[in-house]
Amino acid sequence: MNVDTLIVGAGFSGSVIARLLADNTKQKILVIDSRDHIGGNSYDYINQFGIRISKYGAHLFHTDRQEVWNFISAFGSWEPWEHRVLAKVYPGSGNDIFNYVPIPVCIQTIQNLYDPSVQNEDDMKRWLDAETKTIKVQPPYKNSMESAVARFGYRIYNDFFYSYTLKQWDKPPECLDASVLQRIPLRYNNDDRYFTDSIQMLPSCGYKGVFEHLLDHPQIEVRLNTDYFQERHCFNGINCTVFTGPIDGYFASRGLDRLEYRSIHFDEFTVTVEETDAVIQPASVVNEPSMRVPYTRTVEYKQFLNQRSYYSTLVREYSTSHGDPYYPVPNERNMKIYSIYQQLAERETEKERRIVLFLGRLANYKYLNMDQAIGNALDNWQQWTKEGLIKIG
Repeated sequence: MNVDTLIVGAGFSGSVIARLLADNTKQKILVIDSRDHIGGNSYDYINQFGIRISKYGAHLFHTDRQEVWNFISAFGSWEPWEHRVLAKVYPGSGNDIFNYVPIPVCIQTIQNLYDPSVQNEDDMKRWLDAETKTIKVQPPYKNSMESAVARFGYRIYNDFFYSYTLKQWDKPPECLDASVLQRIPLRYNNDDRYFTDSIQMLPSCGYKGVFEHLLDHPQIEVRLNTDYFQERHCFNGINCTVFTGPIDGYFASRGLDRLEYRSIHFDEFTVTVEETDAVIQPASVVNEPSMRVPYTRTVEYKQFLNQRSYYSTLVREYSTSHGDPYYPVPNERNMKIYSIYQQLAERETEKERRIVLFLGRLANYKYLNMDQAIGNALDNWQQWTKEGLIKIG
């Protein structure tokens, strides 16, 4: 096979490395993916109703890393988009009255749910200090429950985080690493944007168009519907492989314990509306932190980039343990198992004649946003070229 480098996976991690190889070397690169499309979980398309939707859940690009933006912005046109999320909250127990409030928690959230007298940053800090004054846990936190109640107190924890986490992860917060809820931001002002990054964008022609530009190079060949594990024997003659799939899948023949992942089931439905700019729900994404419904959120795709149509497509997301792996489950058990796989991966990389490089969310068993996946690929590229694992020129 006349290929210098094999890349397993056509998501951001694999596609960025493929482009860097093509632009900086004379190598012949083969990118394979078991799915019937490029783009990984960021893949989007226009459905039969003329609405651009994401097949695997909403993806909002945001970053503070200028080098990440400089790289990816060259592969398509982009439009500013500041993402806002509402949570449908039933405060307290046994209450049938709900309220749509901003998430992350900010002054508006507290005003609408708990205390209208909270008006400014000082009020917000005093209110939270009162909520958390009896909580004795201190960092480093042992789990996500501790990291949440230490910042928010038990009222917000119960109304926003406990049930949502249980639905999302099939585990209570006390059984998950502190990082899961520690990354939930808390605002002391009225900024209701979900992200505060200096760069927040959506691709004008969708992520599919971005990936088409990324992989459009004479040195890159793409093969879809190609399962690496079923056709592994066909690639034995290739000197370098960049693997972006599940690391425990790569080493499955070793008979080790498998890692846990969470997947998503998507329930899509479309409704007609009277005006082309009419929408169904009060925000593009509405989180469901209550156990009153089994899904975690509803996404109305028409709202992204203000699409106009007499239809609106909405998607409810149900977290599940079955299906394509999306989210690594961060807890002590999984991290111990991953450390074993990590050692095996290092030995694969150290081979002289044929090396395997592991990259991305599933291969590194780490949650990564899109910008983090791109940044991780750029950083690894620099490291690999510095170490001579990839030769430039």
